[in-house]
Amino acid sequence: MLKKNKYQRLLDGETKPSERSILVAIGTRGTKLWKQLRAFLKVNYDFKPELHFYGIKYGWCFKYTRKNKTLCVLFPETKAFTVLVVLGKKEVAQFEEKRLSFNEDTRRLFKTAYQYHDGKWLYKRVVNNSDVKDVIALIKMKRRQKGRKVS
Repeated sequence: MLKKNKYQRLLDGETKPSERSILVAIGTRGTKLWKQLRAFLKVNYDFKPELHFYGIKYGWCFKYTRKNKTLCVLFPETKAFTVLVVLGKKEVAQFEEKRLSFNEDTRRLFKTAYQYHDGKWLYKRVVNNSDVKDVIALIKMKRRQKGRKVS
């Protein structure tokens, strides 16, 4: 008997999910983490979230874009959500320098992610506060927060 995937994405491309149905899918704990991350993105970045169907393999997502540049992509799932952050060469080097500040799961994810010519695509599943902290750190590496000067 096949084991059912614990984290099922919203794969029905015919039915656009409402914010409420997304929150129901990700559950109570996931909702807290989801809102925490989305609030951080809203306050700190001028990227517009667009609900988008990413395809039959990935399902519905919120893609944070500005001027054809993507900051990150949030994929709601049952009891969790996954965030895609693409790190370029510069960010890969920054991660290497700061890797011990990330949780073990994020370090393992980074180590096993395929190295493309222009960086790494990290699909980070968020199930706890430590995961949110790591995703925020990855996003900060990728793009300076609005109103912040380079130090």
